[in-house]
Amino acid sequence: MPSDAGQRAVQPITVQTLNRLSTLVIPHLTPGGPVLVYVLHQWRRIGHLTIEPQILSTLYGERYQKIVIITGNLDLPGSNRAVAQCLDDRIVIVETDWRDVLALGTVDGGLIDLRHLHLLAMSARSLIVAFWRAVVAGRRPNGLRLPDNLRERAHDRLVAQGIDPTAPFALFHTRTMQYLPGETHHGHRTASIERYEPSIRRVLDAGYQVLRIGEPGLETWDRSPDGYLSLADAFPDDRWIDLFACAGCAFATAQNSGPIWVVAAFGRPSLRTNTPLEHLNLPYNDDLSMFKRYRRVGDDRYLTYSEILDARLPGVFRDAEFAERGIELVENTADEIEAATVEMLVKIRGEWVPDAGRHERFRALGRAYEEAIQAEEWFVAEDLAFYGYAHPFGWVADATLNDRAFLG
Repeated sequence: MPSDAGQRAVQPITVQTLNRLSTLVIPHLTPGGPVLVYVLHQWRRIGHLTIEPQILSTLYGERYQKIVIITGNLDLPGSNRAVAQCLDDRIVIVETDWRDVLALGTVDGGLIDLRHLHLLAMSARSLIVAFWRAVVAGRRPNGLRLPDNLRERAHDRLVAQGIDPTAPFALFHTRTMQYLPGETHHGHRTASIERYEPSIRRVLDAGYQVLRIGEPGLETWDRSPDGYLSLADAFPDDRWIDLFACAGCAFATAQNSGPIWVVAAFGRPSLRTNTPLEHLNLPYNDDLSMFKRYRRVGDDRYLTYSEILDARLPGVFRDAEFAERGIELVENTADEIEAATVEMLVKIRGEWVPDAGRHERFRALGRAYEEAIQAEEWFVAEDLAFYGYAHPFGWVADATLNDRAFLG
């Protein structure tokens, strides 16, 4: 997800900007009461484009008959116009190129009553934290639904590529530094596709087809195995088909990147590999997570979980900040990813039994960390005094949980 979830700002809203906002919203006003208006600043990130409308539907859908979401052009790289077809019927997407209006998506000002419209001025981070707190308190997230027309179109396209869309398939996604060229702060959230080849073959051998989404041209093998298809290469101009894969997969294998939140919004579980320990992760679909290892640059010893928490590293979101602290994150090995994949396959079959004691140890450390940062000024000011791994959602893969150098 959103991990760092974008910049937060507190700034005045000009009359000109409000007038422009009103111009966009007026055609969608309803006679039955005010509409809720929200500016989705990071519409070019599929995770944000999916989870933020999902949050609005979950937290505000019962209060408002209509929710108007302002975005930029949904045809730009990183976005996906078809997401709008999968949302709550109360949600209307309005596109604009007015930068001052789009900048409202970085403002934290709360709910502003403008009579016929209520502007929810919340940054993505604040909105996501409010959502997680509600889920922890028992709120069930509203889900997305794939419309029949997209499902039928996807069926025809996949059959032509030798994939049986009616048979079980798994989703695969890996993120590289080419995700959004020019943005160089997220290297710690990327992974090498080569290390996933044994995992992919395990999934295929278990009887699943594998559909990969993401960037084109990543595979290193000479010939793709039967039952495997890169949607990015087969359909370079049809990113809507990714939503079929997210909605229909038996499970996904991915990193901490936008697609896991799309999969989650469709109610599907994920094996989260190469995951940094970050605040705004709440694997609410019973996901299985395996974390990257942390170490100090020049030191072969990996940090323990307690050391990671004591150094407040889950509050670090950018490569430059890790570099300033002399910290590097190390990818999971191919053997570890394959082992976690086997574990996930057992879990999908309903035969997996978690190690309750070690999971409780993991969560107890998280609870102590969350309690500590709730009293620390920086975390409170940054709206980061919440730690998803302090709460009983999701599970940790054996490769992480049984590593005594990590958990102790």
